[in-house]
Amino acid sequence: MFNAFYDERRLTPSLGYIFNDRWLDPCESLVSILWKFERVNALPGHVIARLMGPNIDPYEGVVPQPDTIDIGRLHATLGVRTAVLHMALQQPSQRRRYSPIFRHCRRCMTRGYHSVLHQMECVRTCPAHHRQLEIACLRCGYEAPCVVNVRLLESPYRCAECGKSYGGGGWSPDAPRPMKAEFRKAFTRRYFERHLG
Repeated sequence: MFNAFYDERRLTPSLGYIFNDRWLDPCESLVSILWKFERVNALPGHVIARLMGPNIDPYEGVVPQPDTIDIGRLHATLGVRTAVLHMALQQPSQRRRYSPIFRHCRRCMTRGYHSVLHQMECVRTCPAHHRQLEIACLRCGYEAPCVVNVRLLESPYRCAECGKSYGGGGWSPDAPRPMKAEFRKAFTRRYFERHLG
């Protein structure tokens, strides 16, 4: 990566960030998007957290919901379409509730993917792999809160308590693996069933 000077008022490097929205898959969560962004730009968690909004405490963090995240700021920084960013957020309603604990599919994590669907309480298994979603680290039993903060951001694809991988090495810009077409359909179909049905 390159060495850049930061404008402290905007927390952006003078030469800009590197990101490509083609690295994203359908229904990818904000956590997953930010992990990819962090990896490719080699940024610390407090800088990533501040990109979500100027008044966010990076160490306390926020639940990734529309009323807590500055979508315009993320769009300007990452260059990701606002529709994709809205889909990446938890949007609670009377019918949609989200787990306060970070839930994941081990097989999705091997390719560096986490879906906003994985956080929905009504979704118990991964829409693509049909495996029970995991909530605790297999080594230490830690259950991470689903709060986007420095601790979660600086532990991509692994337990923030002990460092054990949630499944493989995660995502790398050097070897991005496209999601299988049937998995893309499964996530998209389930997302629209839960949001529109």
